[in-house]
Amino acid sequence: MELSILLDPFILAEVSLQGLIRGSMYGLMACGLSLIFGLMGVKNFSHGEFFMLGAYAMFFVAVIMDMPFILGIGAAAAVLFVFGVLVERTLIRTLRRRAGREWLLDAFVLTIGLMVVLQNLALLTFGSTRRGVPTLIPGGVEIGPIWLTNDRLLILVAAILIVSMLGVFIRYTRMGKAMLATGQHPEAAQTLGIDINRVYTYTFGLGAALAGIAGALLISIFPAYPTVGFHPVIKSIAAVILGGLGNVPGAIAAGVLLGLIEAYTTFFLASGWQHVITAVLVVLVLIVRPYGLFSSAKGERP
Repeated sequence: MELSILLDPFILAEVSLQGLIRGSMYGLMACGLSLIFGLMGVKNFSHGEFFMLGAYAMFFVAVIMDMPFILGIGAAAAVLFVFGVLVERTLIRTLRRRAGREWLLDAFVLTIGLMVVLQNLALLTFGSTRRGVPTLIPGGVEIGPIWLTNDRLLILVAAILIVSMLGVFIRYTRMGKAMLATGQHPEAAQTLGIDINRVYTYTFGLGAALAGIAGALLISIFPAYPTVGFHPVIKSIAAVILGGLGNVPGAIAAGVLLGLIEAYTTFFLASGWQHVITAVLVVLVLIVRPYGLFSSAKGERP
């Protein structure tokens, strides 16, 4: 490809926009994962399966029930929030009470087991057939010389809206402030009368809901099947590492950064190189700046 074409500003603008859309979903996934880790210290390896369940929820509502896709997004959020609450109350809370100081290590193993169980249950229930939606909103919009499908635009707008609503919720609501206090110092929060068990339950449910929403929004790109969550969860883990463990704003920023890197790598090099460069970047950050690109050396939030 000629250099003049590669450096065409309109083409670069389109590549940037596609990277921003992809990165917004990585950021949304990483946001839920980082929220759970930041408050609870739990490395949730079943986060990708929450994404998968959200995709199935969207398929059931939009295709089987033939209802508007917006109800599918709402159903994915509601179902995964309830499911996350049940997982926290029945599995993680029980483990926290009985396993003592080693409960976080046991929780790591627990979420891996949950991942395997959910994948196999999905395989037994739905089979290995990919169940997707060709498009949520037909057509597209023309922004100057750039053509953007309505589905891609929906992903970008929804991600910005959801992240903004999450920020308002955490900053201005009673539960959000309790989550902030618990994340900073659980013992002090408990002394002040905050029910940290309730906070943990809502946090895990909220993180699961964010993954479910991502799965619902991306069903036209990632059709629902038992292992569909593998790629998104790998990217979200990379975003959490790059943004700083437990740093929710950093995870969102890192997700967007990963999306842009992938878009430009695919455009200038070839498909497949984006995974190599992402892995190399994560390794370099772990060596040079292990506390993340968007956190201070003491691990404080920016």
